[in-house]
Amino acid sequence: MIDPGTGLTILGSAIGGAKIAEKILGPTSDYIGEQIKEWTTKKVNNTANIFKNAQKKLGEDINIDGKVPPKVLKGILEDGAWCEEELQIEYFGGVLASSRSGISRDDRGAYFTSLISRLTTYQLRTHYLFYKCLKANFEGEKINIGNNDDRNKLQMFIPMQTYYQAMDFTNDEIPNIANLMSHSMFGLVKEDLIGQHFNYGGVEYLKKFFSEVPNQGIIFYPTALGVELMMWAYGYGKKPLSDFFNNDIKFENEKEIICGNSIPVKK
Repeated sequence: MIDPGTGLTILGSAIGGAKIAEKILGPTSDYIGEQIKEWTTKKVNNTANIFKNAQKKLGEDINIDGKVPPKVLKGILEDGAWCEEELQIEYFGGVLASSRSGISRDDRGAYFTSLISRLTTYQLRTHYLFYKCLKANFEGEKINIGNNDDRNKLQMFIPMQTYYQAMDFTNDEIPNIANLMSHSMFGLVKEDLIGQHFNYGGVEYLKKFFSEVPNQGIIFYPTALGVELMMWAYGYGKKPLSDFFNNDIKFENEKEIICGNSIPVKK
């Protein structure tokens, strides 16, 4: 019998029942302690949204015995509780779902909760756009992202207009777009989520790197870690990176980000 005053019950009531949290976490649900009683309603609801997202991604697999390592739960409770933006919830929810298994020591998800918490909203949204476009352009092809030779064939061009629309900049942000782009790109490089050899700017400048560039935009290379984060963020953390381009792997979000006229860079 669950004490109605416990942290698990408080969180469970926001999810739709404490049993859902118990099913997702397994025995790790015992780590949800009294500190949640002191949380604001907003923090409880943010965390509940992450659990709901994980539940959706798990689907029927939620009924298979498993647990989420305590270190992963720690990251969700300490960092995810402060996240309101849709993609942040999406990424944390996916890592929570990906982390559920029968292998108690598989705490790789703790690395990804820490990584997501270090990324700003701009960096995270840029990461999603880049890898969604990568997936859209090479869907169904037999390419192993873990192989250096294969990965070097995956240089991508993203039109600047596509980037602006995906980032959904407000009027207050528009005067600062150059700084926000620089912040996003160099931040992703620092975390090894895109290759360090990227370029962005006008047509004449980009023609040095891609002679058929159609308009101003961004050229980037993917990385294995950038793909791995995308896989973990959508509940596919147990699948090999080589599955990234499989037709049955989907990376959807409620406010669909359109890849526009993104194209592979021809060598």
